[in-house]
Amino acid sequence: MADTTPSHPAPTSKRPGLQARLNEEFLAEVVLYGIAAIVLALIAMRLGGAFFNATNLVSVLEQVPEFALFSLAMAIAMITGGIDLSVIAVADLSAIFAAYIMTNPSIVDALGPGGAIALATVVALGASVLMGLFNGIIIARFGVPALVTTLGTMLLYFGLASGLTGGVGITGMPSAFTDILMLKLGPIPVSFCGLAVLFVLASFYIRNSLFGKTLYLYGDNKVAALFTGLPINRAIIISYALSGLLAGAAGLIMLARFNSMKVGFGDTFLLQAILVAVLAGMDPYGGRGRLLNVLAAVLLLQCVENAFTIEGLSPYAKKMIWGGLLLIFMALNFFVRRIVRRSLTRAALRAG
Repeated sequence: MADTTPSHPAPTSKRPGLQARLNEEFLAEVVLYGIAAIVLALIAMRLGGAFFNATNLVSVLEQVPEFALFSLAMAIAMITGGIDLSVIAVADLSAIFAAYIMTNPSIVDALGPGGAIALATVVALGASVLMGLFNGIIIARFGVPALVTTLGTMLLYFGLASGLTGGVGITGMPSAFTDILMLKLGPIPVSFCGLAVLFVLASFYIRNSLFGKTLYLYGDNKVAALFTGLPINRAIIISYALSGLLAGAAGLIMLARFNSMKVGFGDTFLLQAILVAVLAGMDPYGGRGRLLNVLAAVLLLQCVENAFTIEGLSPYAKKMIWGGLLLIFMALNFFVRRIVRRSLTRAALRAG
C-alpha cells in the first residue's frame, strides 16, 4: 500500500511526483541537446566541409524517414513502460504484401499502376495495424509482458515473411511508387517535411489528449492508473496498433527506397530505434519523455551514421558503438533520475 499518512492534503501529495517528472524530462533534454552540440562540434572539427555541405545535409534528411518512424513507434511503446521488438518484422511483412500486389501482373492490368499502388498501400497499412493490435491485445488482455509478447510476434512475423518469399527478395516496383521519395519542397525532401509535421502533431496529441495522458499515467504508476477508471486496456491496445501503423509506413518507405523487399531489411534499425528513444529521454520504465525530442535524437544519430560512412567505418564497429552508446545513455538516465529524486527529497526534508 502507498503511504496513507493524512498529514498532507491530496493535491500536495501529487506534486513531488509531477515535479520529479518535469525535472527528469528537463535534465534529459539538457543531456540530449548537450550531447548533440558536442557531437556536431566533433564532426565539424574532424570532417568540416566533407560533412557540412548542402548535398550531404540533404542526404541526411532523405535517409531519416523510416528510421524516425521506427523510433516514434518504439517511443510510444516506451511511454507505457513497454517495448515493441516486432517493429522491423511488421515493416518487412507488410511491405512484402505491398510488393506482391504491385508486382502482380493481373492486379496491375486490372487496376493500373496507380490503382495497384493504392491497393498495396491500404493492404500494407491495414496488415500492420492488425499486427500491432495483436500485440496490444496479448499485452493488455492477457497480461503478457511487452518484451515477451513482441519478441514472440517478431519471430512469428519474420517466419510468415520467410514462408511467403522463401527468403528471396521481391523486386521491380512501379516507378510511380519509387519516385515518391524523390519529391522535394525546394531543397528539402517532401518525405522529411511530412515527417516533421507528423512529429509535431503526434507530440501535441499524446501530450494533451486523454489518450496520451492515460498512456503516461499507466507508464508512471500502473497501480494508480488501474484505480482511475480510465480505459487503460483500450489505450494500450491502441498504442500498439499505432506502433504497428508507423512500422508499416516505414516498411513502405524502405520498399520505395530499395525498390525491393526481403526478410531482414531494416534489422539494424531495431537497436538504433531503442537507442534513439532512450537518448530522447523516454524512460524504459514508462511515464517519461517528449515525442518531439525523438526527431532531434534521430537527426543526431543519422548525422553520426553519415559521419561513420564518410570515415569508412566498418559495419561491425558501428554495431559495437551503437550498443556502447545505448548502455551509456541508460546509465545517464539512471543518474539523472537519482539526482532529481535526491534533490526533491532534500527539499522536502528542509520544508519539514
